[in-house]
Amino acid sequence: MNHLDPQRHVRGESQYLDDVPVQQGTLYAAVYESPLAHGVLKSLDLSAAQKAPGVVRILTAADIPGQNQIGGIVPDEPLLAEGHVHFRGQPVALVLARTEVQAHAALKLITADIEPLPIVTDSRQAAAQGELIVPPRTFRIGDSAGAFAECAHVLEGVAESGGQEHLYIETQAAYAFSTELGGVKIISSTQGPTAVQRHCAVVLGIGMHQIEVDVTRLGGGFGGKEDQATPWGCLAALGAFVVKSP
Repeated sequence: MNHLDPQRHVRGESQYLDDVPVQQGTLYAAVYESPLAHGVLKSLDLSAAQKAPGVVRILTAADIPGQNQIGGIVPDEPLLAEGHVHFRGQPVALVLARTEVQAHAALKLITADIEPLPIVTDSRQAAAQGELIVPPRTFRIGDSAGAFAECAHVLEGVAESGGQEHLYIETQAAYAFSTELGGVKIISSTQGPTAVQRHCAVVLGIGMHQIEVDVTRLGGGFGGKEDQATPWGCLAALGAFVVKSP
């Protein structure tokens, strides 16, 4: 059986999110990201950005109608930072403007007062400080202590493995617009449309049946577009839902 997509990919005929015709009145969103990896978010000054050309609305955690939570496995990831920032680049505010250029220009006018906190990058240090994301689990089989006691030689050391993220051709993107019955339709570059649907329902405070997620193809993301597509789908949906504009 031949793979369905290679010829279209090579010819540039495959339809991706940027190929979707834009509806009349569509706004463009840009994310203001935390400049620090860890800290207390004390205040956010949006006054200058709100007056910038083309800016329609700037959304923060206070504008979320449902729950500010999109954690996939454990509920540990707010959609927009609230109280603390936990990594550099964490979404803090969402600028909605008439054009993409105007949205990104307004980001430069936002200022955040963040009190820095110590950055923990070592798992052993995190465990010692009680900062692990989830409790550790241990799998045991047999008597390992007894087996080591009978060994002629025992070599001890530490092995570490860093994280990896796969590379996919299509970037993260989402296009959302409100529907007639108070719901939202989202076109998402995701491998997990149900995850986008579920978490958007939580963020917007509406039922999953009111949210439709459309995705053209699921392959080629190598797992890197499972829950990683969720924040962008939810941010686009939040803008469309609150402002009632694509």
